[in-house]
Amino acid sequence: MTGLLVGGLGLAASAGAASAQSADFSGKRIEAVVPFGEGGGADTYTRYMARVLAPKLPGEPTIVIRNIPGGGSVNGANWFEANAAKDGTHFAVASTSTTLTSTLRSTDPNIQFKPEGWIAFIGSPMGKVIYVHSQTGIKNVEGLKDYKGELLMGLQNPTGSDMPTLLSLELLGVNVKPVLGTDGGDQHLGFQRGELTLNADVTSAYKQMAQPLIDAGTAVPLFTMGYADANGEIVRDPNFPDLPSWVEAYEIIHGKKPSGTEYDAWLALFHLSVMSSKALVLPAGTPEDVVAAYNAAAADLVEDKDFKAESGEFIGTYPQLTGEAARKSLVTATSITPEARKWVTDWLKQRFKIDL
Repeated sequence: MTGLLVGGLGLAASAGAASAQSADFSGKRIEAVVPFGEGGGADTYTRYMARVLAPKLPGEPTIVIRNIPGGGSVNGANWFEANAAKDGTHFAVASTSTTLTSTLRSTDPNIQFKPEGWIAFIGSPMGKVIYVHSQTGIKNVEGLKDYKGELLMGLQNPTGSDMPTLLSLELLGVNVKPVLGTDGGDQHLGFQRGELTLNADVTSAYKQMAQPLIDAGTAVPLFTMGYADANGEIVRDPNFPDLPSWVEAYEIIHGKKPSGTEYDAWLALFHLSVMSSKALVLPAGTPEDVVAAYNAAAADLVEDKDFKAESGEFIGTYPQLTGEAARKSLVTATSITPEARKWVTDWLKQRFKIDL
């Protein structure tokens, strides 16, 4: 486990938010639990959000990042469920890997956490960009149709946050060989060395870690997972308007729109991994005054002009959910229809011999 001091910097605190709450964190040290090692999307997201959130909380506490890697977020999520203090001195990031694991492996005795009971105070949709190494010779999505080679992609575990990306690629007909046991940091290093030829990043990590590779000509962006508009239609990611969405990529490669049970399963994973990608959560049972303080701080943060100006570099320009809206989004993210779940679990059994 590693810690990094991130509090006490950033935006000026709002006196209104602080004075309206009875909770006071003056002189307190708050631990933000990240159930992954350093590097990667969840860690990048939490470090930024902790820095800008700290001055908004009553008393301007210090926030320390606590990385607890292992088990595709299971170790850290289990620790948070069992050990997090309910006085506001612990919160965690609930990412796609965590909610996906809980949703698909709810009967697994190793899964000792229940994210649907956690209290989200801020929720962040997060797009994802899929890109390849320039050594493949692939220039765009059309190049995937004629590519005869095998693309190597890092995969922490088959049921983790990378799984929706792998499934999306296989539905496109791409020949992908997953290299198991590689987390976000290892994936970036492996890609830079040319050992991995395909990678995917959420917006926050892409802008900081992949964009320099794009600029250097080492990597070539292909498409994004897309974004759901107000009508629920999958459109281009607003942060990457020049890149086709996955739905467009499917039409380009297959000459028709996606449909059927497999598309329903993809949609379920899309909403879980993109529209409900990240959330900052308090443990179940946290007192109302503490929840109110975090909700007020989150609401104050997303309306702050400095946050609006700079946050796009770290988390993209997606609308942020706070309070009850964030909580409802997390509950939705942990739900999946029986038909879609069966399709995904059947695919996992066939692809990886995993019986959920």
